[in-house]
Amino acid sequence: MVKLEPFGQVAVKMGFCTQEDVTKALETQRGLSLEGKEHKLIGLILLEIGALSTTQLIQILQYYEHGARVPELEDETA
Repeated sequence: MVKLEPFGQVAVKMGFCTQEDVTKALETQRGLSLEGKEHKLIGLILLEIGALSTTQLIQILQYYEHGARVPELEDETA
């Protein structure tokens, strides 16, 4: 099984937001879960808090579409 880079890590690597933005988004995501609310994707949270633009979100999704794999995380049997 192939593991993909975490969305927040890709966003930071591409220079679209800071690690602090990602941390804030993850805290928001965790808070929603603790409140029993519907899961919200981190990309949408980053968009809502203004850390990402719609264009940047699309660019990250395109990055995934073209195979954003982390070789060291790939299953040895794959």
